[in-house]
Amino acid sequence: MKRTILAASVVGLLFTLGSEQLQAQSVSFGVGGGLTIPTGTFGDFAKTGWHGLGHIGYGLPSGLGLRGDFFYGQNKFDIGSGKFKLAGGLGNILYEFQSPGGVKPYLIAGAGFFNAKADVTGGTSETKFAFGGGAGIKLKVGADANFFVEGRYVSVQTSGDNLNFIPLTAGISFGTK
Repeated sequence: MKRTILAASVVGLLFTLGSEQLQAQSVSFGVGGGLTIPTGTFGDFAKTGWHGLGHIGYGLPSGLGLRGDFFYGQNKFDIGSGKFKLAGGLGNILYEFQSPGGVKPYLIAGAGFFNAKADVTGGTSETKFAFGGGAGIKLKVGADANFFVEGRYVSVQTSGDNLNFIPLTAGISFGTK
């Protein structure tokens, strides 16, 4: 009987400690969109375009977190009527600076894969490794809602010249913290 009470007490204590730690962690999801600014060689033949972004994240009390981004965007060619389409995803590590109030700046860096497709007759399509990094800021706008604005530099390692661009994104995220 004593062993049963001791075992139940230990399990109860572990459950209590575990639930407190889980409450300090956060899961979030969000959507956003904005401008995609081509740079380098990509900027020589494409205009500023648009993109949409969806993400899901997991944050720790220390400010470190993980975030998966799903990206789709289009840029028109400078000449002609074709478009360049970008679709992909990045796995990111982010660090959210602890600050008082509802304003939280953060740094983000990630890697993943993007499909780059020239939407013209005879156009090519490649899925290649991509990486990037940048910074953003979150503003608390409700109990579980945040408005965010971020800018990054992303490089897709395509054949020949790399496809480099700067997505400027604004959106809203919802979380448990």
